[in-house]
Amino acid sequence: MNQQATPREMPSTEKLERALRKNKQATKEVQDAADDLAVVHAVLDNEVPKETLPQDVDRAIERAGELEKTLSDSARRLEEVNRALGNQLDDRDKVG
Repeated sequence: MNQQATPREMPSTEKLERALRKNKQATKEVQDAADDLAVVHAVLDNEVPKETLPQDVDRAIERAGELEKTLSDSARRLEEVNRALGNQLDDRDKVG
């Protein structure tokens, strides 16, 4: 049984454009969530007296800051993917 491997089919320009649109929307949503979380973190961190905070609330404030950084990093990585997809589409436009 000799099976020949078929070459991987290149995604169509339309599929790449759709992927880019979806990825840009996801990027915006992640960045918006990071921005919202940064505001929540700032308010909690600055407006609530540290000495009166229960330990679990203090940890929640700390965790909100960590999550905001994680979301911001994810948004940056998504932007890199958006640029790569955009470059791929530009290259296709130049060739075809």
